[in-house]
Amino acid sequence: MAGLLEQLDSSISDILAGWNTYTTLIAFSIVGFLGWAIYDNADADTHPLLLARQAQASYVRQSGESAVYRSPETPHGYPLRTGLAVKPAGAPMYSAGKDGDLRDIWLRVTGEIPLEKGASSNGTAKIMTVFGKEGVTEHKIEDVTKEIAVVGKHLQERGAKRVAVYLPNSLEFLGALFAGAFYDFTPILIPYNQPHQTLVELLVQTGADALIAEAGSVPLADVSRGASALRSIIWTVEKTSRHMDWSEVPEGIGGKLDVAVWHELVQEQKNGVATLSSTADKPPGVVFLWQEAVGKAAEIVEFTQQNLTAAVGSLITSLPAVHRLSASDTFLPADAFTHSYSLCLTLAALFSHATVIINSVAGPGVDLTLATRSIAPTVTVISAETAAKLHSTTNTSITGGLQKLAHYLETRMLTAGRMPTDTFLTKLNAPTRATVGTIPGKLRLVFVSERLGLNTPPLSSEDLSDLRIYTKARVVYALTTAKVAGAVAQTNIYDYRRGDMPTNKHSHFGPPLSCLEIKLKDNAHHKTNDEQSAGELVVTGSSVAGGEVHLGVNATIRDDHTLAYV
Repeated sequence: MAGLLEQLDSSISDILAGWNTYTTLIAFSIVGFLGWAIYDNADADTHPLLLARQAQASYVRQSGESAVYRSPETPHGYPLRTGLAVKPAGAPMYSAGKDGDLRDIWLRVTGEIPLEKGASSNGTAKIMTVFGKEGVTEHKIEDVTKEIAVVGKHLQERGAKRVAVYLPNSLEFLGALFAGAFYDFTPILIPYNQPHQTLVELLVQTGADALIAEAGSVPLADVSRGASALRSIIWTVEKTSRHMDWSEVPEGIGGKLDVAVWHELVQEQKNGVATLSSTADKPPGVVFLWQEAVGKAAEIVEFTQQNLTAAVGSLITSLPAVHRLSASDTFLPADAFTHSYSLCLTLAALFSHATVIINSVAGPGVDLTLATRSIAPTVTVISAETAAKLHSTTNTSITGGLQKLAHYLETRMLTAGRMPTDTFLTKLNAPTRATVGTIPGKLRLVFVSERLGLNTPPLSSEDLSDLRIYTKARVVYALTTAKVAGAVAQTNIYDYRRGDMPTNKHSHFGPPLSCLEIKLKDNAHHKTNDEQSAGELVVTGSSVAGGEVHLGVNATIRDDHTLAYV
């Protein structure tokens, strides 16, 4: 034993005696390699097989069609999701709950309908608005409820049945939307900043008999002459302009129009008790306008309450439980409420008691850095134009070799199926990040929408991968269209794969939502066979206006059962 120890001591002495700079470099290289191998061998965020078959195909397909594809949440043989599964207070856990409507979403906001067991909240959701650079105002839910009741009752007393809402993203926009459900009128959501003549034409086409708009945004005389069916107008006025008299009616209009001001109606009931009341068993739907650009011709689509609640419920459950919207989230809709995907996600955030921050600077192509300069959102929904602008701006700032190396290492980690996290290496050489929010790294989830047929910029899988690095957030890419509330399909939150599509084309759009199913019909250019599924995209389900729609676009179902353009 002593001899063995002497030999070991002699060997160590010989090694140390010959130790030099090269030996040190070799030792550090070996240790570094072993450490990197251990670090780089962590498990992916989800099992790769879950990404290999993301939708469920029907066992039989009809001639001239592909198989019918569904979300794994609602496999074939089970009904599609039709609503929110709203459970009243005290209902047993095993009860299915009702589909609900917009009234139930607001009652969830106020706390009258409780959150599911295990969810944490202070009893009500939170709504804030952003004014300028630093003006962030929190609104009391009871005050917003009062505004909904006052304005809704005012319009109901004047017999309004189709109320055009011509506003940017604002608290009054949401108030008018919920008032329609409680007081039995149909909100018509008109995209903001239309030319005056186009606005008048849209009012006539949609049959509006009342209008809610920003004071000064609409020439009253032109609207009165062009839209003869209009009988009532409510102006919304910013606080800085409330010293002016906005209820005055120009000469020549006379008694044709009843003009009121939103804040004055609320102030008249300052000391009164305004409670929400609804006599309609089934509230009317909501009208959306689908435009390629402001001033262009619009496709008018009316969604029922079930169309909307089915979309909201499916968007909530499309996320894994650990990533769903909750009371700890701050949600920023950076796309216009007149886009059903943005609005349905906002309703999902309210239903989940997240803090919703409303910024009037919202719509296609907004600068996300400017929109978030005074807030720190954890979740946001943006247009493809905004995502492309954010990517382009950040990408051009990567010039140095170290920045490119850091970006490559995080891209490699995403390719391996893991979301990059801050490590010792990233602290030494951090990748380039986009300036989003006042607290860097707080943003955790970004929803991006591709609007079918509106020439939105393509986002490739490489672009989406870059956005995950730039924002340090997971990115969901959705396909949206006029006659489908919410989205047709959206990518899996854990799908970080890249390089499987041409860099100048759209990435895939993931599996369909759980409220609908999709199939492809053969046409002159594309046919389904045993090797591939391709053809015109057809969508059926509870979030589809009319139940079924042929989208007129050629699509394919890839080998991983995700939807993509041909």
